[in-house]
Formats: sequence, structure tokens, C-alpha cells
Amino acid sequence: MKSLFRNCIYQGKNLFRDFGFVFWSLLYPIILSGFFYVAFSGIMNMDFKDIDIGIEEGNPIQYILEEIDILKVHTISRDQAEEKLIDEEIKGFIDGDLNLIVNKSGINQTIIKEILEQIRQMERLNRPLENYDFQVDYILNKNQEANMIVIIFYSLIAMVSTYGVFAGIVAVSLIQANLSHIGARINITPLKKYNFLIAGVIVALALNLFANGVLILFIKHALKLQLFNEIKYSSLFIFLGNLLGTSLGILIGASNRKSHGVKNLMAIATTLFLSFLAGMMSPDIKVIIDKKMPILGGINPISIISNNLYRINLLGSTKSVREGALLLTLYSILLLFSSYMFIRGRNYDSI
Repeated sequence: MKSLFRNCIYQGKNLFRDFGFVFWSLLYPIILSGFFYVAFSGIMNMDFKDIDIGIEEGNPIQYILEEIDILKVHTISRDQAEEKLIDEEIKGFIDGDLNLIVNKSGINQTIIKEILEQIRQMERLNRPLENYDFQVDYILNKNQEANMIVIIFYSLIAMVSTYGVFAGIVAVSLIQANLSHIGARINITPLKKYNFLIAGVIVALALNLFANGVLILFIKHALKLQLFNEIKYSSLFIFLGNLLGTSLGILIGASNRKSHGVKNLMAIATTLFLSFLAGMMSPDIKVIIDKKMPILGGINPISIISNNLYRINLLGSTKSVREGALLLTLYSILLLFSSYMFIRGRNYDSI
């Protein structure tokens, strides 16, 4: 135990001296989250205003539309409507047959169309229009429960939780004689390599969890975004992400004899690709994958983490927590076992 503690201290100091680790694990996520916030803050803080619509005089649904708070009704003729649509003074025009005329598509036009669809359905059912609330859930509730932009931040947190991959690469490199001077010294001493490797895993988890905590505090206090409402399960998935990333780093470090820089590039490419599939670059990618290739979304570890963070904190659902946690744990075990097969009994002709 004493030697394990000593190795942890040594490897912790060694990692903090590694600029690559400090940059990718601590500074890069903060810089990236700042860019995301600047790029998407306008969308995240959308201020919906009244929607101007035109309607012919004597239209049978005029009194219904005037009761809807988000609509501002203008009584105009069809000839005036064309000019006002072009000048964007109104977002849509409804004729006497309840046909919607627009100049372009957009969220306002979509809202008008949905209201008209509800009115048509009520008429077909012979139900009085005044009994239906046309203002429910068009903006507020749907925006709260299905904010696609928040997916990007959960995907970012999921990605950086796997950034223990860099510390994992360093940890396994330190016990290989052909990759570092320290590894050469360890292999000619009585020091046990597994003890040194375990210390590396502990340090990788501890330091990357610290970096994750710094990022979350930055998002909460600097960017003023409250992403976490449930701590217990959120912490579980962030920890499992760290374990997965460290295991992946050990496998990358043990499976080939490339330089340290090349292995870091392999780690960056892998995590960025998985994050891309999880919707970090664009929520639309995630939507397409969930529709066209749901299996791919179900086995992508970063998707598993981001999906569960989203469901737990925004939807209040823990339905998929057990399956997600078991799958991430299985991934980590398989990666560590594969790494052990590469490291086990490795000999060197000369050191």
C-alpha cells in the first residue's frame, strides 16, 4: 500500500508536468464550452414575440384567433396580404376556407399551421372551438423538455469524461521499456509493473474527475447554465465515462509502438468521432442516427452517457440507467482485459 501511494504521488506530479494532458483535459473543454455558449446562446435564449397574422374580414375563426395570446390578428384583404407577406409585416394569411398562405417557412409559420390543424380537427368532430385551449405547449413546455441545444452540452460533458484516455496512455507508456526511459528503468528493477499501472489508473481517474468538476463549475457559474438536477446518477455516469476513457487510453498505449504524439492523436480522433455521432457538433446528426441506425446510438458509449444525463436531469427518467451503466462497465472490462493481453509477458531483446 505504501508503494502504491508513492507511485500515485509520482505519477500525479508527472501528469501535471505534461502540457498535453493539462491542455486536453483541463483547458480545452473550458475553451470549447465557451465557444459553444457564444455560438448557441442566441438560440438558447430565444424570446418569442407575438405572431402577426392576416385574416379576411368575416372569417368564421377570427374571434378564436383573437383569443390566443401569441397571435396578433390583422384584418386585411387578400390583395394586401401578398404585399405584407413580402414585407414580412405578417407571418401568414388565413383565407375564408382556412387555407394558410405564407411567404416562407419558419417556426412562426409552423405554430400558425398547428393551430389551424387543431381548429380543423375540432370542426370535423363537431366540437365547439371555444372549449379548446390553443395556447398549450406550443412553445414553453416543448422548449423545456426537448431543448436540442442542451444535447450539445451533455455530449461535451460525456466526451470530456472520457479524457482520462490521455492519462491512460501516459500510465501504460511508463511501464514499457521501448516507449520511455522510465519504463526501461522499471523493467530492470524489482518494481512490480502492475502496481505502477494501478497507480496510473487511480491518478488518471482522480485528475480527470477533478478536470470534469472544474468544467461543470465553469458551465454553472460562468455560463449560468443549470444542467444537473440529479446528482447521484449523473455522477455515476461521469465516473463510468472516466473509467472507460482511462481503459481506452491503456489499450491505445499498450496495443502499438507508435510515438506518444501519435497515440494522443488516435485518442482525440476516437473521442471526437464518437462525440460527433452523439450530437455534439449538431443535434441533427443524433436525430438522424436515432431514426436510421438506432443500434449505433445504443452502443456508442458517449451517446449512452449523454442520453442518460439528458433523461435523468431534464426528463426525470431513470429507466435506462441500469442498462447504460452495465454496458459502460462491460466496455471498460473488455478494454482492460485486451490491454492486459498486450502487456502480459512482454519481453525486450535489449533495454
